[in-house]
Amino acid sequence: MRQRLHRATFALLITLCACGGGTGELGEVDPEAAPATPTYTAHVGPIMDRYCTACHAADAQPGPLEGLDYSTCSGVRRGWGGVLETVIFTETMPPGGAERVTSSDQLTLERWHAQGAACD
Repeated sequence: MRQRLHRATFALLITLCACGGGTGELGEVDPEAAPATPTYTAHVGPIMDRYCTACHAADAQPGPLEGLDYSTCSGVRRGWGGVLETVIFTETMPPGGAERVTSSDQLTLERWHAQGAACD
């Protein structure tokens, strides 16, 4: 029941984002630009490594970032609310002049989570 509620909430948030509740970029990205059935190992892990784990990993920086470990599948699943908010909706992560997460990578993350966020 809880998982269905999370999926329904996530679907609503994605719909709002695509309709102007956010940047709208996910609703405009070519569906072929992201894998239809992404896996953690082949798709999500490399995305997190590229954009997130320099700061958000167990051996990264102590302090306020401690505990946000996106270097493992379970860490990404635990921190999904933060990823959803800061990477997809507000696009505030990564910060500063760091490379931004592309719309196709955002769609890949969204699809992985919507399909159950399996750790393969």
